[in-house]
Amino acid sequence: MKKIQKSCALFLAFIMLFSCIAVFTGCSETTDDPVGTESEKATEAGTEEATEEEDHRFDGVNYNDREFRIYTSTNQAGATLISANFLIEGTGELGGGLVNDSVVERNTVTEELLGIKLVYTHLDAPVGQVSAPIRKIATSGMDEFDLVINDGSGIIPLIIEGNFRNVIDDECVFDFERDYWYKDYMEDLRLMNGYQYLLAGDYFIDVLRTAHILLLNKEIYKEQYKASADEIYDWVVNYEWTYEKLNTIISDTYMDKNGDNKKGVGDRIGLVIGTSTYGVVIGPVASGMTSFISRDEDGIPTITIHEGDRANQLGVAISTLFNNDSTVKVEVPVVEFSEGTSLMTANALIGSLENDAFRSMKDDAAVLPFPMLLASDKKYITATHDTSEMGAILTTSTDLAFISTVIEVLNRESAHTVLPKYYSESLKLQIMDDEKSAEMLDIVHDNFDNAFILAYSRSFRTDIFSVYTTVVDEKREFSAVYAKGQRANQIGMEKMIAQFLQNNAND
Repeated sequence: MKKIQKSCALFLAFIMLFSCIAVFTGCSETTDDPVGTESEKATEAGTEEATEEEDHRFDGVNYNDREFRIYTSTNQAGATLISANFLIEGTGELGGGLVNDSVVERNTVTEELLGIKLVYTHLDAPVGQVSAPIRKIATSGMDEFDLVINDGSGIIPLIIEGNFRNVIDDECVFDFERDYWYKDYMEDLRLMNGYQYLLAGDYFIDVLRTAHILLLNKEIYKEQYKASADEIYDWVVNYEWTYEKLNTIISDTYMDKNGDNKKGVGDRIGLVIGTSTYGVVIGPVASGMTSFISRDEDGIPTITIHEGDRANQLGVAISTLFNNDSTVKVEVPVVEFSEGTSLMTANALIGSLENDAFRSMKDDAAVLPFPMLLASDKKYITATHDTSEMGAILTTSTDLAFISTVIEVLNRESAHTVLPKYYSESLKLQIMDDEKSAEMLDIVHDNFDNAFILAYSRSFRTDIFSVYTTVVDEKREFSAVYAKGQRANQIGMEKMIAQFLQNNAND
């Protein structure tokens, strides 16, 4: 399957190209480079990829200063994750840092190439209040915007209602085979073959920012196990990284450092997580299930999570992890982790690495994918959050050729201009200071899956992640919690698809 392809070699090329900013990100001034020749190869590979056949599809296109109207989200996504709009709009002026300047450059290049003017209207609304204002515009009959960018969970209900254009349309010039599109991710979010409404790619960078990851404190690991964290990298690469191993290293780490005989802040913690189980359960649930659905020949999904005992096994593994004696709940886990008091945190997203608290962290840290449930799975799965911001085109938008052209160029130019600077500046360089660290990020980036169940489950009946929240909080078996809603879920799915087809039949 075609995944989000950002090779380790390209990561390393970015690092070498922009290593001059290390002083701003608190990176170590000295690095061990036992693979100097590999770094040279990485640079060559990155250069080769960057200079692949140029795209001349839009040369000579001129829309004569036509406005391209974007309705963009500006609300903060969480306690440690700011709005992604700084990667869409930027400040509009150079001099605001490497990332901002790359955004300004991308937007300027697009405007000058196509003869357009990017115009932004802001929607500052939390995820639960996103649908209403967008629905109002869609049902007004007025052609007000060319592109909507907002939380997937706020847009999904509007797709079912028939408020967006199908981007698999003869008028569209999208080339979803290009690497800057997240083709598999978008296809996973379809309700039927031939119907696609959500846009995800390098321009919609929030999909990457909201990837769930584990963070590991290398110093604590070395102190506890008298070994380099490289051995965990090896577990990952060799498909030995499982929840059994994760639970083991967490359990063996805890120490009552302050001597008060109470587990909490001030001790050496194995795993620090947030106070809301729902927020932290998404990453492990998605990573532990090989699939939640199956599809028929038309691509219509059927829920299959209840088949076999895997769902119960996963519930036990996650409950054991989050109810571990070495696991502590705090208000802001990423900040607590950054203070060097815990071996790991499970509440991090890739975008968490932008946080000032993390960027000032004294200890070296490592990014890890969430484990497999079983070593025999031979596959890591990365979950995105339900606040991942994606694009969609309203039914009131009429000129699909124009709209798709602009979005295609924005995506292409994001891959060339914005992503290299984002990786090197916003993602702390010490996370990516060697080939193995880059490989971990590569694994996280290239294995997005199980997006459908997070995006749609609230729309058809029972939110699967809420079921697992109950499993963890009440220490119950998954099948016992899910049993009452199992049949209702499938009926709800069928009704949702029927509604979708009814509302989109003339699309």
